Amino acid sequence: MEAHYNRLNKKLEQLLQKPSKHPTPPARNEDQKQFYTRIKNLTNIELNTEEIQLLKYGLNYSIENPVATYVTNLAAETEEAIRPLDEKLQNTYGFLAAKKLKQIINSASQTNTLQKRQLHIVKELNKKLHTHKAMITQADKGKTVVIIGSKDYADKVQSFLTINNFNTLTRDPTNKFQKLINKTMQECDSIIDKRQIRFLTQKKPAPPVLKAQLKLHKTDIPIRPVVNNRTAPAYKLAKHMTKILNQHINLNNQYNIMNSVNLANDLTKLEIQENHRLITFDIKDLYVNVPIQETLDITKNRLLQNNNAQTTQQVISLLRVVLTQNYFTFQQTIYQTNQGIAMGSPISSLIAEIFLQQYEDKNIKHLLDTKNIAYYARYVDDILIIFDTTKISPHTITRYINNIHSNIKLNTT
Repeated sequence: MEAHYNRLNKKLEQLLQKPSKHPTPPARNEDQKQFYTRIKNLTNIELNTEEIQLLKYGLNYSIENPVATYVTNLAAETEEAIRPLDEKLQNTYGFLAAKKLKQIINSASQTNTLQKRQLHIVKELNKKLHTHKAMITQADKGKTVVIIGSKDYADKVQSFLTINNFNTLTRDPTNKFQKLINKTMQECDSIIDKRQIRFLTQKKPAPPVLKAQLKLHKTDIPIRPVVNNRTAPAYKLAKHMTKILNQHINLNNQYNIMNSVNLANDLTKLEIQENHRLITFDIKDLYVNVPIQETLDITKNRLLQNNNAQTTQQVISLLRVVLTQNYFTFQQTIYQTNQGIAMGSPISSLIAEIFLQQYEDKNIKHLLDTKNIAYYARYVDDILIIFDTTKISPHTITRYINNIHSNIKLNTT
């Protein structure tokens, strides 16, 4: 056996000494590897080298807390974990745990220079932000850290709210929505079992909160709204209704692409001609422009294809109460729109998909059938079209698509 390992070691040494046929490429500096910049400063705040380096770690970076802030809880949780053990084992594990906790405390007594320095940098950075009335947020792509004036940030959000016709509410509708959900679930007994209701009821409902990510790659840097819907009265019911809809409706996904591999496979099967060109779009503010009543009508027609009238009616009643709770709070003000589905709701992507697939079946199929376009595919709200320049122009395509539905507007990308 020893001779066998000696032979293997000898072969390994020969391989290590043998020059490689593929020389190692020269190392690239960090900036060359990055597609997105790590920090974007939209203010006149001057950052020092240490502040820039810390911000480059990103908003999810966690600075180690001093041991004193958590050692008491750690000791209590350790004791609680040991207590259920057999009495013969408790003393042994208690001794080992105490020894380990002592090691942690002793190691913390040695100065943690990096931790203290990073906490100092954060403190100084917060002072600068406070002095210049600025804040830190994130870009919608690449996890870029963005420094922006607080007023500029609020103005961009207000611009989005104004363009999309959001109204301010004088009273918090959360309790009213909660009662309406409970009442509707009680009435829809063929869809919601009475025993399920308490599990689908939000225990401590509160208005969802809107935050904004910045679209640095677009002119004027508009926002991408991000709404945390987990506290909303309809959140749990929305998750449940997503499962119900998937069980009762079959979407054809004819024009959907799931990922880049799916797209590549489609394109390899396509016969590309010299006169073919490519154009891409994105749908402007999709969720806030999906018409609720029209989408409910589409959903109802689809449900009736495979379900009885009672089931269909109860599903629609539950969907209506979920979809109309499209409200949120921003800077202590509550907003709601007259149209559009809730941003951040678990059911919104499916509802948008139901509407868009109907939209495509009625209007995009015509362009494909007439051979004006050779290929059409969509990934969520991003659209790719390959068209024949001898039959149609990009301007005609844009004008045609933007005139199909008053709510749906596409921007070229």
